[in-house]
Amino acid sequence: MSIPIVNHSLKYNPSLDGLRGIAIALVMLFHIWPEYFSFGYIGVDIFFVLSGYLITQIIHTKLQKDTFSFREFYRNRIRRIFPAMIIVLLTTFFIGYLFLFPSELQQLGKHITSSAFFYQNFRLIDEVGYWDKAAQLKPLLHFWSLSIEEQFYVIWPFLIFILYRFRVNLFLSLLFIVLILFLLPFILDIHPFYHSLARFWELAFGGLLYAAFQQFSFRQLSQKLQWIVLLLFAISITLAFDNTAFNINRTLAIVVSTGLIIALISKDPYHKLFSSKPLVILGLISFPLYLWHYVFISYAHIFGLNVSHYGTTLIILSIGLSYLTYRYIELYSRRQQSYRFAAALFATVILIGLLGQYTYTHKGFPDRSFLHSNEAFKKQFIRTPPANQMGLSLITKVLGHKPRNNYVKATSDKTDKKFIAIIGDSHAHTSYPGFAKLAKEHGYEALLLANSSCPPYIDGAMGKNENELKECQEKIDDIYAVLHSNLQIEKIIFATRGSVYMYDIGYGIVDSGGKPLHYHFKNFFTQPDDYNQTDTFFKVLQKTFQTFENTANIDFYYLIENPELGFSPKNCMIRPFNLFPSTCRLSLKAYLKRAGNYRSHLLSMVKSYPNIHLLDPINLYCDDSYCYAVKNAKMLYADDDHHSIDGSVMQASYFERKIFR
Repeated sequence: MSIPIVNHSLKYNPSLDGLRGIAIALVMLFHIWPEYFSFGYIGVDIFFVLSGYLITQIIHTKLQKDTFSFREFYRNRIRRIFPAMIIVLLTTFFIGYLFLFPSELQQLGKHITSSAFFYQNFRLIDEVGYWDKAAQLKPLLHFWSLSIEEQFYVIWPFLIFILYRFRVNLFLSLLFIVLILFLLPFILDIHPFYHSLARFWELAFGGLLYAAFQQFSFRQLSQKLQWIVLLLFAISITLAFDNTAFNINRTLAIVVSTGLIIALISKDPYHKLFSSKPLVILGLISFPLYLWHYVFISYAHIFGLNVSHYGTTLIILSIGLSYLTYRYIELYSRRQQSYRFAAALFATVILIGLLGQYTYTHKGFPDRSFLHSNEAFKKQFIRTPPANQMGLSLITKVLGHKPRNNYVKATSDKTDKKFIAIIGDSHAHTSYPGFAKLAKEHGYEALLLANSSCPPYIDGAMGKNENELKECQEKIDDIYAVLHSNLQIEKIIFATRGSVYMYDIGYGIVDSGGKPLHYHFKNFFTQPDDYNQTDTFFKVLQKTFQTFENTANIDFYYLIENPELGFSPKNCMIRPFNLFPSTCRLSLKAYLKRAGNYRSHLLSMVKSYPNIHLLDPINLYCDDSYCYAVKNAKMLYADDDHHSIDGSVMQASYFERKIFR
């Protein structure tokens, strides 16, 4: 492939483009095959250092020649960045307009605005972590780094200008600035990954590197120490293996080793490794390649495609489009000297940002004519109210005060009726409609008493802190006060999540992406050194079984948690044009890997308690290979783990014979 080279403000160094090629290759491989290239994210850190180095060199060199102009500097930045960005943002919007559901397009509109106006990094602070699986569903996630760079470019020229005008020693000044910026995250309460003030030091380090070249000679580095530099660079990369969170020490290692590499190749523009043609070509198209590749990867995730399987295709597509963008858009733009041309680009980006905001305020254009209705499925995503008047009236009569529980419902407020009580957490709430319908059919009334993330285990109050623990215990006390009252409760169905309390780890893209939820039992706060979440969970579960084993005249049923999907069931809906049909299923192997220990302990434990009846839904949801979110054309889930109304009714029907044997 022949590829022209744009005119540069500085003498062209192909090895620097080769370093860019390494950086973009690392990032792309990380995004496609993170299980194999877990270290690839450090490519962004390489870009930061390189950008800081080059931008400082451009500014300072022109200041020395008395040719620097702020007006020209920002015109050049606009010519360099805006054309490719405009094409990518418009294409991302167009694909989203055609294929995304309204809620997804609404979210994309918000991200188009923050990407166009260069504050995407701040937007993401409250939305998703960089390593979270949910990040894969955001096509413009990668604009976080571009936003940080552009914010840096707003400040940095003025700083270099002031230092030069006042004849301050550039190296010592930038050394002081880098140290201050490096320490800021330790002083301020800011996000260590996304916040600009937590990452500016990497770009500033690049500037410090240029200043060091001006003050000291590094000629011997290229002659005698290059193998040591290359080894240190390789070691800094290996330190990033299997990293799943921002680590300042590992980042410092890659930043410093990148600086040494730049020192090496700045004296050797035709370094045998870094000036190799494939790397230089990747480096030349690295900016559009960075913008394009993640858009396609993210959309592949959204459309349910196997990114690992299609990885090579995604790379070829991204490189091909990036070459065309560079060859026919970027080169053309960078040849234009007109300030009007730059102003037109600037205005176009403003309009794209406003288009994103318009898309967000209009809720993702739900009236697009080509959208499939999916009305039957959409109704299943609507959660029912947490309480009803019958339930509040009944429990107030029994307790003498308004209940403190999150979920309180009943089909009657008459205290002389016979009841089936559904207790637990939010899973009891979403299981209630089916069991309530079933209860009425068999001559019972139904009662729901449940709490959010606070299942009523004996001695099993949970919380993120001691205040939440106390509140949870009060809610549990209300439940047992009702169960021990004169109300005629003949059957109890205990419905709750399991694995999440057992491990304190979420599951899948929606449920915190495998992060700790920080809900702990009491002894976490009283005996933290001896605390084990799994052991405590089974102890309180056993106490609960012991209590209800000896409760006369009440049938007790413990409902094993339905499979956690790990993905949003909204992905099961039919997308426009039906080009990306979803299998909408979870492998049985994945389910058992997550819930196998929970299930085996339950099945073993219940053998000691003949009056405890397990309700096991595995055969309702799963066959020999997969567990399904849709069955008999009905959506069983309201989100990644809670039942829909249809799912609740189907589950209750499945257990009818066992409950009313």
